[in-house]
Amino acid sequence: MLIDTESILDFKSILDKRRYEEQMIDGQSGFYDNVELVFIPENVFINLFNNIRPRHKISNIEIDLMIQNSRKRVLKTIKDVYPNSKDSYAQIFLSYLSRKFLLENKNQTREMVILYIDLVGSTALTAILSPEELSMIIRIFCQEISICISRYFGYVLKYAGDAVIGYFPQQQQLSKMDLYEHTLKCAFYMQKLLDESINEVLFLNGYPKLKSRIAIDVGENQIVVLGSEPDLLGHVISRAAKIMSKAPPNNIVLGDNIFKNIGDISKEKFPNQDKFILFETGEMYSIHISNKRKE
Repeated sequence: MLIDTESILDFKSILDKRRYEEQMIDGQSGFYDNVELVFIPENVFINLFNNIRPRHKISNIEIDLMIQNSRKRVLKTIKDVYPNSKDSYAQIFLSYLSRKFLLENKNQTREMVILYIDLVGSTALTAILSPEELSMIIRIFCQEISICISRYFGYVLKYAGDAVIGYFPQQQQLSKMDLYEHTLKCAFYMQKLLDESINEVLFLNGYPKLKSRIAIDVGENQIVVLGSEPDLLGHVISRAAKIMSKAPPNNIVLGDNIFKNIGDISKEKFPNQDKFILFETGEMYSIHISNKRKE
């Protein structure tokens, strides 16, 4: 079940009452998370919900506000006097929503768009940053990318080192083309987010700027439960990870299954074509790379 985009107060309807217990502490109403063992005041929850809720259309004014809010979160993480290795609660809550969606649809085979984004050159950062600083930067990256995915009707599947894997299921609110276009908008917003929020704040605080690569493809995935944890099985996830190597730093690569189903205006943003051998069939698969951006 996706978050209701019309009313931020509807967040209560998506909370599992076994995990989230309504409580009043020191005169503040809120929810006690029985898994994380933490109390979240209702106003904090509403603010979180407002930051991650998906929207059909996001205006330029809203995008500017999203960037401003991101800068504040990034700066807060950098200035935290007691940094730790825990994910932010936004990430924890988004993981909860993803797990909830997968469990509600377990054993189904669904067409999904997969978006894979990773940091380029993170290994080199180990030579100039302390382990604590590198951990902080990766946490910032994962948090902001996760929020971005949610804003564009996606879920975070998992974190793989310095990479984030998101999935965008087909749903009634969006046509197939609309879903693909939403995912593209998500990818381009990620680039803007990196340029105008994460890198800007990192640079102003004496840290190196980050580079990323993004791959997007679509295909069928089976929703399975391995042990107690849900996951996705399908060639498209590994394919997205592999075609990403074809993209120069700070660029986006699309699988042909996506490219041939998007609008002409979007296609113009991906003028560079290449070929990729599909491991599963041995066939040549066309991929499309965005207009090259400066590193």
